[in-house]
Amino acid sequence: MENKYEENYVSLVSKVLAFGESRETRAGPSIAMFGEVLRVPNIAIEGFPVLTTRKMYLHSIWGELAAFIHGCTKLSEFQDYGCNYWNPNAMAWPPNAGKLVRDMDVGKIYGAQWRNFNGVDQLEELLVGMKTDPFSRRHVLTTYNPAELSAGCLPPCHLLVQFFITGDDFVDCCVYMRSVDLCVGLPTDVVLYATLLSLIARQLSLSVGCITFMLGDAHVYKNHVDSWNEQVQRPHLFPPHLIFSDRLVNVFGFTGEGIYLDHYQHHDPIKYEFNV
Repeated sequence: MENKYEENYVSLVSKVLAFGESRETRAGPSIAMFGEVLRVPNIAIEGFPVLTTRKMYLHSIWGELAAFIHGCTKLSEFQDYGCNYWNPNAMAWPPNAGKLVRDMDVGKIYGAQWRNFNGVDQLEELLVGMKTDPFSRRHVLTTYNPAELSAGCLPPCHLLVQFFITGDDFVDCCVYMRSVDLCVGLPTDVVLYATLLSLIARQLSLSVGCITFMLGDAHVYKNHVDSWNEQVQRPHLFPPHLIFSDRLVNVFGFTGEGIYLDHYQHHDPIKYEFNV
């Protein structure tokens, strides 16, 4: 069964495992290549890019996106939106030492930079710019703020996303990542940016197009290889489509609710250890 996104994803991970170099890193030994690309084909035509060879937990990803959109900096805010996988990084961050988990901060990570980059609400300006000047080359969100790298529990991995409105009213985007965990992080980030792109397209009455992920240090942690070898044996299933509630009218109203995947078929979950 054809699933172009997942075919591209499997090819990328297999290439890194076959030709990458072994590297000792902060979060454990990895196999890595530099300057790779993952292409997500036209979402409106080919379906939503979510893995089918293992179950993905969408509520957590959409909760993370909601926390980003609302510029959250408190761990409890992420938890309230249904996202708990910032807990390990928050717990390992020295400014949180001695605090209860619910009282911890994540700091000025992705959403905080989207909504207040040195006083600029990038997300607001992005949407205004895309509406008033659709063919501009400045439709950009960036999270890499050198002045505030130490103000977050983890320096940003996805640094920049640029949007491109085509002449036939599709909107594409390109995401640059300085570092990407291919087995755990990348599939989650694909869902997150595909959802963000879909929200923006809906608000601007455009069609959802393609996403290109440009990857700096693209790596597989060595403690993920056995799980990957299990996953890669599974056949791809047909991709689902993203469905919106009529009540969800703009990006800023997104709370992680009001969307679902129609006919999301998937194999059983696979456990990948979370490397901090």
